[in-house]
Amino acid sequence: MQRQSSYGQDSGKLYLVPTPIGNLEDITLRAKRILQEADYIAAEDTRTSGILLEKIGVHNHMLSFHKYNSKERAPELIKLMKDGAVIAEISDAGMPVISDPGYILVQECIKNNIPVVPLPGASAFATALIASGFDAQPFTYYGFLPRKKSEQQPFFEQMKEARATSIFYEAPHRLIKTLNNMSAILDSERKIVVARELTKIHEEFIRGTISEVTDYFEQNAPRGEFVVLISPNAAQETQLSWAELIKAVNRLVDTGESKKSAIKTVAQENNVSKNELYERYHQK
Repeated sequence: MQRQSSYGQDSGKLYLVPTPIGNLEDITLRAKRILQEADYIAAEDTRTSGILLEKIGVHNHMLSFHKYNSKERAPELIKLMKDGAVIAEISDAGMPVISDPGYILVQECIKNNIPVVPLPGASAFATALIASGFDAQPFTYYGFLPRKKSEQQPFFEQMKEARATSIFYEAPHRLIKTLNNMSAILDSERKIVVARELTKIHEEFIRGTISEVTDYFEQNAPRGEFVVLISPNAAQETQLSWAELIKAVNRLVDTGESKKSAIKTVAQENNVSKNELYERYHQK
């Protein structure tokens, strides 16, 4: 077991700093301060990040840290932090680690007992989720799907039965092909939302069925960065009888769970009224 205290230490540490996904005003005061105070900024693309940092008035030394050099660069960054350096890691946009190799550096920090301090901030999939109109609890985030149809199929098979909102990113030149691959597995009437250019001047949400949204983009060339959200599978599962539900409550009670807690658990898992199950349980 390991316990980490992120504060009150003057030794080297790693800050995970989110950057705006489009609108520069989304940089937080704390993020800007950390970037200004850090000894080094580890950036996924120093050219892209250099433009952002220049605009927000940060001129600290940058080091490249991306998927092609992460395994070689990580030991160098660990040594710097062991020597007392403070490093702020950023991605091209949004939350570091989510869609970049930042987890490699985080793992190495944990192994070497170097504090890892995460900052809250911009995230494209979370931004799209809260405006989608779909249930946000639970959700499953897939990042970027594989490019080949055969490799995408298992993911769409999983989304087909998912009771959670499914979210993934897609590039504009692959969007129509991916939507067609999706429609071959999921019901064409399944509701989806495609969010583009989030927080930017051309921000847009396209809502409808898979077939409607696919038709839209076949007539309107996709442009920008996309987040695709698929509604949960709303098909009703075969509901257990009240007698079977009461037996399920009893099984939990036998394991030591209280009757009240067991009733609540079984009711939630089977989408039935907790009060009605309570009444039927005590009438048994």
